[in-house]
Parts: sequence; structure tokens; C-alpha cells
Amino acid sequence: MIVEVILFFLGGVAALLALIYAAVFVKWKKREVVTFDPDYEKIRAKNYPPPYPNGWFSLCSSDSVKKGQVIEVDAFGQKFAVFRGENGEVGVIDAYCPHLNANLAHGCVRGNNVVCPFHGWEFNTKGQCAKVPYADKVPQNNQAEQWIVKENWGLILVWHHSEKKEPHWTTDGQLTQVKDYRYYGKKSDILRIHLQDFAENGADFAHFNFVHNLLTIPFADRFIHIKHTVNIQFGEGEVKHTASFTDRADLVWKSNGKEIPRAGGNAVVTFYGPGFLVFNFTTEMGKMLLIKTFTPMGELKVKMEDYVYAPRSTSRWAVKYLLREASSQFHDDVTIWERKKFAIKPLLVKGDGPIMKMRLWYSQFYSEHSAYARRVALEEAGELKMEPVNLS
Repeated sequence: MIVEVILFFLGGVAALLALIYAAVFVKWKKREVVTFDPDYEKIRAKNYPPPYPNGWFSLCSSDSVKKGQVIEVDAFGQKFAVFRGENGEVGVIDAYCPHLNANLAHGCVRGNNVVCPFHGWEFNTKGQCAKVPYADKVPQNNQAEQWIVKENWGLILVWHHSEKKEPHWTTDGQLTQVKDYRYYGKKSDILRIHLQDFAENGADFAHFNFVHNLLTIPFADRFIHIKHTVNIQFGEGEVKHTASFTDRADLVWKSNGKEIPRAGGNAVVTFYGPGFLVFNFTTEMGKMLLIKTFTPMGELKVKMEDYVYAPRSTSRWAVKYLLREASSQFHDDVTIWERKKFAIKPLLVKGDGPIMKMRLWYSQFYSEHSAYARRVALEEAGELKMEPVNLS
């Protein structure tokens, strides 16, 4: 971005120094910590859609569960025991043992089974009781609830469906470039928001040039602002669980409104269901891939994790700059999301963007029998006026 302005006029050693300057001195904008009133949070959550949409969600990174290890993970308002057997297979089961409800995540792994810390009962990756050490037979109805699990993108994923239906789309075969890219690590955060705010933000075109119009490089905002050109497409058929928007960000001189050559960049942002938002950044400095995972933990409580990758040809300085710029822009959104309520009947004008189309696309991730999914379908058909309702 501003780095390309410098690179365009300078060159050689000077250009390298400019890149290092941007990566080192760009302002790392910390997310503002908000104090939440738990009583008001219940009021704020009242008109939001259900907190746990259907789809694939990340529980943790694959490398956080080694062979012979079990960990505890919070998601969907409950606790999970995530373990990996000696054969490398991952199991995800409800954390509480069906015997006397001891927490299996605080047990151990023996062979390919997780062992309860209370009485030594063993459960396999299917959640079935494989052994009771002091009994000849295992009891009937002995199963801890097992979740459908897979590993993609270096993550342990589970399928969540409020009506226990089988997966009807997959993450397989996507983001195959990850295996060839260099991994730069992850960052985790807990946000007091609803998942759907992420999606609606992408369709809210009007906010881009208002909220995200400044660079984080010191003094650059006095002379330059960012002009965003955005577009969004919704998947159909077998890929209807995806939606993509493109954001072309150009740097413009404030003095005359002219674009600065070679100083812009492209971001292609793809939703894979409600649980993943994948950024592909392309600039003159190089490329970067950012996988954002969103896992709902409770009402207005979401765990967000960022996994950063880049081609080996992209310099570490460039990755550092791009990541800081993207993170700072995202923090501007979060500051707003954590203070907003859900606009059941938004007062929209021309230029706001396809917010209601995004809501219709997103409604597929709520069970078809839920009040919210029915209401969105009726609104789209023009058969229902938007009014506050008690959402299920």
C-alpha cells in the first residue's frame, strides 16, 4: 500500500529500507477491551438469530492435539474432550463421562481410547465404551455423544447441526495451496458478538470507505486515503454454502483525488459456511492467506482464531505489514460489533449494499424449522413485514 508508493519512486536498498520501515513502525492497533454488563447482554442478545448455526466449525489446530493427548475445548455452550489415539485418529466426544459425569478431558489416552480420570472407563473415537476395568461387560447405552470430525487446513473440524442431520457440504479439496505455503502462526481472541455480524459486514458496502479509509502507517493518513471498490457473489448449487466478496483497495492522494500507481491491493474474501472466513491478499509486495475461524461458545460469545500463511516468495516483512494492516482494519469493525444490537428491520438506503441478500444466504445455516429461518424466507418472498419476534 503506502509501501508501494515508496517502492515506485525509489528502488534498490532504499526500497528495502522503506519496506522495513512500514513493517516495523506501522501502528499495531490493539483491540479496545469493553466491559460488558451481563444483564444487558441478555437484552442485547434477545433479537439476534440463534447463537449456533449449522455447519463445520474449528475446535482447535491439529498440532494442538498430539498422539496420546486429550484436551478440553469449549464450543456451542458445552465442553468437548478432543483426543488423538496412538494410531493418529482424532476423536471428539462430549467431555462428561456417561457413568458419573467426570470430565474425560482431564483423563488420559491409552492406546486409541480416552480414559476417564474417575473410574478408568475407556471410550473410543466413536464415543463407545470400550472397557470397564472392574467389570466383565460394558453396560448398555454406554455411549458418550460422538461428533462428526475431520481434519482440513491444519485444523480439527466438527459438524454441528441443531437437528442432528448429516453433513451436506464439505471443506475437502479447498485451500490446497496451504500445504505449499509457509506458516506464520496463529492468534486467538474472544469476541462478544454474534457470528452473523461477520457475514453482514461483508455485504455492508457503505462502511468500507467510512471505517476503513485510513492507513496505519504514521502520518500517511494526512496525505492519503484508501478507496474501496467492493463486489459480492453468492454460491449456488453444490457450493451454495460459500459466498465471496472482492475488495479492491487503492491509495488516493487527498490533495487531488488521483490514484497512486502500483500502490493498491486486492482482497478476495470467501465464506465457507458460518465458521470460516478466508482472506487472499494480493499486492505488489506479495501474497498472503489468512484463515479466520469463528466458533460460537455461547450467546454473543465467539472464539476467533487467525491462521497466517504466505507463499515462500513473499518476504517476512511484507507479511508482517499486511497482517498488521488487516488486523487493525478488523479491530475497527469489532469495536462497533461489540456495542451494536441486531437490526431486525434496518432502515436501508441505496448504496448500503446487499445486506438483506446476505441475510437470506446466511439463513440456510439455521434449521429449516426454526422461527428465524422461516421468517427470513417469508421476508424475501414479501409475505412478511419485518417485526421483532422471539427467535428460536
